[in-house]
Amino acid sequence: MKKFLKVGLIIFVLSSLVAMPIKAAKYDKKKPSDLYTKAIEHLDKNQYGKAQKVLRIYTRKKKDDADGWTLLAFSSRKLGSYTNAEKYYEKALELDPENKAALEYQGELYVVTNRPQLANENLIKLESLCPKSCDELEKLQDFISSKIEKEKVNI
Repeated sequence: MKKFLKVGLIIFVLSSLVAMPIKAAKYDKKKPSDLYTKAIEHLDKNQYGKAQKVLRIYTRKKKDDADGWTLLAFSSRKLGSYTNAEKYYEKALELDPENKAALEYQGELYVVTNRPQLANENLIKLESLCPKSCDELEKLQDFISSKIEKEKVNI
């Protein structure tokens, strides 16, 4: 009887180990465009952990896609992984220094991590990229303003 339990336990453990990579590997075989679409679906549902998993694979396949790095940074920031988010925003902006979404979201990261001067630098960059305004500029302005208002309330 003990022998059957040991064999059963070994089979269970081995089958668990084999099944784990299959789930992760299902994304490895997808085309980058499908991965990007899947990541957007997850982000639209605020499923940041799922989006992050897909975007890690996507950015391995499409190393030069600034938008992919921006979304990976965004999902990391939403999960509270600020160090990784900062690294990914920097990668996105290295690839595309004028990536407005990366500048906006990185500015929001700077606000959340209490670095208002850096957030303002991103705001200035967006102002130069959007002389007549743009969505990213307005969102960062609002984000900074709401942080200032919250601080006034807490004083």
